[in-house]
Amino acid sequence: MKRIINLLFFAIPLLIFGQEKSLTSYTISGKIIDTETKKPIEAASIVFRNNKDEIKYGGITNRQGHFSIDVKQGSYIVTVEYISYQTKQLPISLVSENKNIGTVALTIDNNILDEIEIVSEKKNIQITPKKMTINVSKDIASAGGIATDVLNNIPSLNVDDGTILLRGMPTTVMINGRLSPLTGSEALGSIPASSIDKIEVISNPDASYSASYKSIVNIILKKGKDNGLNGSITATGGYKDIYGGLVTLNYKTKKYNVFSTLNYAHSNPIKTANYNTEYFENGLTSLLFNENNESSSIKNNYLGLLGVEIYLSNKTTITPQINYSNIGSKTNSNTNTNFFNASNVLQTSNLRNYTIDFDDEIIDYSIDFEHNFNEGKTLKGYFNFSDDVEDFDRVVSNTNTDFTNEDYIEHNDFKNSTLEVSYNHSLDDNKAFAFGYKGEFGNNNFFNTEENAVNNIDYNENINAVYAEFENQMDKLYFGISLRAEFSKIDVKYVDSNTEQNQKYDNLFPSLYLSYDLKDNKALTLSSSKSIARPDYSRIQPFEQKISETSSYIGNENLIPIYIYQNELTYSYLGDKISIFPTLFYAVYENYWQDVTYKTGEKFNGADKLISTVANIGDFKYYGLNLTFTYNPTKILSFNGNAILAQMDQTGGVFNTVNDANEAIEIDYNNSNFNSEFSLLTQVKIPKLFNFQTNVKHFSESEGAISTRKAYTYASAAITKELFNNNATISLNVDDIFLSKETNRDRYTEDFFQNTKFINKYRTIKLSFTYRFNQSKKQRKIDFDKKDINLNY
Repeated sequence: MKRIINLLFFAIPLLIFGQEKSLTSYTISGKIIDTETKKPIEAASIVFRNNKDEIKYGGITNRQGHFSIDVKQGSYIVTVEYISYQTKQLPISLVSENKNIGTVALTIDNNILDEIEIVSEKKNIQITPKKMTINVSKDIASAGGIATDVLNNIPSLNVDDGTILLRGMPTTVMINGRLSPLTGSEALGSIPASSIDKIEVISNPDASYSASYKSIVNIILKKGKDNGLNGSITATGGYKDIYGGLVTLNYKTKKYNVFSTLNYAHSNPIKTANYNTEYFENGLTSLLFNENNESSSIKNNYLGLLGVEIYLSNKTTITPQINYSNIGSKTNSNTNTNFFNASNVLQTSNLRNYTIDFDDEIIDYSIDFEHNFNEGKTLKGYFNFSDDVEDFDRVVSNTNTDFTNEDYIEHNDFKNSTLEVSYNHSLDDNKAFAFGYKGEFGNNNFFNTEENAVNNIDYNENINAVYAEFENQMDKLYFGISLRAEFSKIDVKYVDSNTEQNQKYDNLFPSLYLSYDLKDNKALTLSSSKSIARPDYSRIQPFEQKISETSSYIGNENLIPIYIYQNELTYSYLGDKISIFPTLFYAVYENYWQDVTYKTGEKFNGADKLISTVANIGDFKYYGLNLTFTYNPTKILSFNGNAILAQMDQTGGVFNTVNDANEAIEIDYNNSNFNSEFSLLTQVKIPKLFNFQTNVKHFSESEGAISTRKAYTYASAAITKELFNNNATISLNVDDIFLSKETNRDRYTEDFFQNTKFINKYRTIKLSFTYRFNQSKKQRKIDFDKKDINLNY
């Protein structure tokens, strides 16, 4: 497999530059701005039609309002269009030479509600040198699902038990470009999918982002663009105790824009788990141990959002916003445990009942400020304060008196403040620089009582950072370079033991981006960056936390950061019916964190007690090919596919310690492993009848140094229908149709072999109805035959 991947690194560039030469074409460029504010309009649509009114070429503007489109010689009618603006014809009729039309201003259409709304029918995926943007409105599941439903349909993304993974690795989730308590795995379940406008996938972030973000999934929420009062109401119900409701309201005038969301969601997922363990002594079976578990978790999630964009002038905007979320759950778990001797004769058994009452209240305040001095010169400011309070009440009861009954609590109070200031300056239409400051100040008070012990931790982390970046868009070449300096200080106080732990990390993080626009809608992009993963309190806390009678967890106070070096090469081709985006990626993780489990030297009912921790063990390399494609054979049928072929190599991975029985422990984690995953999203859209989609995902077997995860495949589906003159939508979503989303894993050492299986007991079925009022009613769709412009400077 290594040979195949290495061959691809050399073969793809050769294939790219081996394309046939296209016919002569000319470049038409310019800039689109708002007439009143003079701000650039991003994603405005430039459309070239022939004398038969057929769309031949098109593109969209970048974030500075610029566009550059290659057009073959000929006569065209050229217009620029954008939602809620009047369509404007550009002063071009004959294309016979390269031409820059200068700056074109669009005017707000105040009668938009009574007329036709212009909606540019963008490609599903847009690629720029720094990110991939997915048009969520094309995802049928967004009509009645939650945020994680939509994320699971994004190419390269996967949702694994609430954790968001990009190419199989954990990623940072943001909302509107900011980190928030609402991006936690539980909180994402309270965000309705219908409130999402688009999703940006940033696989290699530049220096304007925190260095701890090795990749980013940015969820952009909708804001009403229509004048006056408008909004929507959604009701949801489902199989096995699922129900909820959503209300969005928006009121916009020339001076302000008020937006709000209220959401409630109730669910009760039920999961089963089976553990079968065989212990060995001197290579012979000494004990057999199995557990069968079923758990239900009654969840009640509340989300409220209220914000207002205040237009102080045509150059200055201020946006205060408050988010409130309350996430509550009551989990009831029953586990049957049986111990057998080497002859498979039952020795003892137990029925364990474990209840968890969980309450998480999040209040998040923020204020955004933006001032445009002149064209291309912008000052932005941002302040945020969040208070996230988590409370756990855990009770464990057993029928066997040899097992310990427990009743303990845990309290976490996360207080975080963020201050950002940035300045962006366009030197001309092609060059720009930016610099900024970001301060993150976090405090977490952790309180836990367990087995008559009290653990009280006061964790403080302060990060001060500055960055600078420069971008230059030449004729076909884009060049961007940036540098970030971060100064991090971590202070941990263990209140009950009256001890402290202090760490400081001062580092530089460079990043580089190159992009070359080839002819005929092709582009080649290269990126390189450095990032860091710093240990948080859960990884360094030195208190042993009990998981069961035979297992526990303890942090590692000597853990040091991981330094990550990422490189990517992406080729993009956007065609009439098919678009492909192959990416070669190569990442090195220095001082890799390895989760380690070993024997403590103690036994319970003949079974070895195990303790888990985390340790820096060697280096880890992750590289391979990520191929994404879209195929639209007809107007009603489309496919969106994704494949990841990845090689994982871990070197220098030997863990050594001495346990409580004074036994030397050595575990070798050196390993070479190939992984693959595939997904296919199929959509059928029949106008005036219904829209239907399925998403099938397959994950190949993954073999590590001491564990193997079995292969599995699962599918989801959604169907929607528009009602009442497109003012309402009814949708049905089904997840895990065949109940095949199973985690089946084998773990093995010389001391034991364990097989674990986790699976949902019921598939998720949800029916939703949404009614929209006073929103733009009609749509005229524009489907470009040519590329979405991929500039980003």
